[in-house]
Amino acid sequence: MAPMKAAADTPRVLTPGQPGFPPELAALRDAPACLWLRGELPPGPRVAVVGARRADAYGLQAAAELGAGLARAGVPVVSGGAAGVDTAALEACLQAGGRPVAVLGTGVDVAYPTGNQALFARLAAEGALLSEYPPGSQGLRHHFPERNRLVAALAAAVVVVRAAPRSGSLITARLARAQGRPVLAVPGPAGEELSAGCHALLRQGAQLVEGPADVLGALGLDGRRAAASARPAGAPPGPALEPDERELWEALGAEACPVDTLVDRTGWGSARVAALLLQMECKGLVEHRPGMRYCRGAPRAASGAGQGASQA
Repeated sequence: MAPMKAAADTPRVLTPGQPGFPPELAALRDAPACLWLRGELPPGPRVAVVGARRADAYGLQAAAELGAGLARAGVPVVSGGAAGVDTAALEACLQAGGRPVAVLGTGVDVAYPTGNQALFARLAAEGALLSEYPPGSQGLRHHFPERNRLVAALAAAVVVVRAAPRSGSLITARLARAQGRPVLAVPGPAGEELSAGCHALLRQGAQLVEGPADVLGALGLDGRRAAASARPAGAPPGPALEPDERELWEALGAEACPVDTLVDRTGWGSARVAALLLQMECKGLVEHRPGMRYCRGAPRAASGAGQGASQA
């Protein structure tokens, strides 16, 4: 677990009753005695998106679709900052202009996993990093399930994406249910271990999620606000492309290819690739083909917010 490089912001300590201390956390029976914060905690309603650390392409794409769609609707994403689903949802929320929150099982100045150092620095600048553990604290085994109660409490609803039967994200779902918050789950292919946890939640009454519109509907929000901005029809994929988009466009080539191939070609992490694919799909620069394969597309107006995850 690596300390993050010094940033302009300094961790701030908050105590119950002090302005800025989240009232949702102060109301907990086991409320934290204090919190450390980097960045600014956005107002609610917020939605927690949690799931497997070792998520597959299906899970990463679904998490990215949720993160981006919620951000475009003005709903911040809350997650634990772990690899896999957490990272994909947080990165996509940022890329769509949202203000996500990572609740850490370490100090807010410690990057764990170490590969998330750049992500956490950006969260401190554009969203928030929150922890009940003092700066410098390393992640002990019991910190992470303890952290999950804060993730659940900060959210108006919890969405689980890809979870094995003993996944820590199921702890977050159980805590959310105990706190009276809606629990939602993204279904997966039958018979897969990573589908088992979500399917168990669905059998227990969790709401089924195929895209951001389902989550917004569960919160009584207007899903139409989640429309993505689109480039003009027929516009060439030239100057309008961001640098990362141009690099991924070149990596796509002429033939449809899976996410793993794009990870190899770009040298990026799978969560970053999945989030950027979603962003480009919304602009019509990428088309999603069967078998979780992607190819270049003709720019078009973006369709409804649930498309990517429902195709996944």
